[in-house]
Amino acid sequence: MRWPLVVIALIIGFILWDRFENDGTYTAEVERSFRDASLDMPGGGGWKPPIITFNRDMLKH
Repeated sequence: MRWPLVVIALIIGFILWDRFENDGTYTAEVERSFRDASLDMPGGGGWKPPIITFNRDMLKH
């Protein structure tokens, strides 16, 4: 149980150090890379709500 808490504390410490002492250089680059990766995914541009379509030809039978 101690190891997950140590890892979480290290991550939080790194983020705080980066924000206050390093002007957010590292975390900004990580956020930018996630944004770029989401644009490369199918339907690029981020999440969009699903589109529900109804085939009216089914009713003609």
